[in-house]
Amino acid sequence: ASSAPEPNDRPEEPMSKASPILVGLEIGTSKICAAIGEENERGEFTLLGIGQARSHGVRKGEVVDREKAQEDVRSALGTAEEQAQVTIRNLFLGVTGRHIEGFNNVGMHPVASDDRLVTAQDVADAAENAKAITLPAEHTILHTIRQRICVDGVEVADNPAGRLGRKVEAHVHVIHGNALRIQNSMRLVQSLSIEVNQAVFNGLADAQAVLTPEDKENGALVIDIGGGSTEFVFQQGQAIRQSGVFAIGGDHVSNDIALGLKLNIGVAERLKIRHGSAVVGAESHGRTVPAEDNDPVLPPREVSLEHLHRIMTVRLQELFELVAERCADGCLLDEARAGVFLSGGCSLIPGID
Repeated sequence: ASSAPEPNDRPEEPMSKASPILVGLEIGTSKICAAIGEENERGEFTLLGIGQARSHGVRKGEVVDREKAQEDVRSALGTAEEQAQVTIRNLFLGVTGRHIEGFNNVGMHPVASDDRLVTAQDVADAAENAKAITLPAEHTILHTIRQRICVDGVEVADNPAGRLGRKVEAHVHVIHGNALRIQNSMRLVQSLSIEVNQAVFNGLADAQAVLTPEDKENGALVIDIGGGSTEFVFQQGQAIRQSGVFAIGGDHVSNDIALGLKLNIGVAERLKIRHGSAVVGAESHGRTVPAEDNDPVLPPREVSLEHLHRIMTVRLQELFELVAERCADGCLLDEARAGVFLSGGCSLIPGID
């Protein structure tokens, strides 16, 4: 993304046309977050500004009230701009939602030359054929990530161009989503006179942010548990082996607490944050905590800490079982030598690891 001076008196570093300033925006269920960073010649980033705003127009990772979401986005971007002392003209937009799916595919291309030497064009054609898939009519491809290249069924570690063979196979991971829902988020940003460089799947961006090169090489599962959805990505080397979204997040945990303990949702959310746990420990047996509903009419209530923790445990266990089920194909969890990485607001729940 590039920056340009605003017509005001704010001090600002002059930026060239090839500005190394990059901006990312995530329109989440619980909060809107914008980050501005500067890249140096070694590809390292310095965070210049970050802006956050509570989200009011988003549900399960998707915009449901355009005007409210627009105001929250404007607020988050404005805060980030003030910190970084630049003006945002374009950005990368993180997208999520249960409409986003990931799957693996293989594209094949015969080596046509008489000498059977594989060319770079053969590899490119195989990769292009891997994109020729039948998607739901309303879906569009967000990312096509190469996993490996094989020549005559044998994986090639380096560039296969120049090798002898009859057939090139490109194994890829494809991430796609509902085009209209993605465009709704993009148009919201564009209505603020800001261009969207690219829509990026949040789970993919998250993996790039939290994993070191060593983590990626060893194989890692990243699970980002947000307010309304959970994204997961399994990365091994530069390849994405599995990815997906579940429409379950911290809001669902709060809703379960409200139903199970007969509380309003605001009180349930506060209990989750102040007294929550992802495991039922011996220390919770027989203990109670105040509901803190601040209702002047009703008498003060005490709720069972064990019941609170048990409700949270059941929902979070269900979520992790869903992720594990999706990773069962290919026994991916056995290959996660770097382990599992948790991020998002729910990763702060005590005992979740």
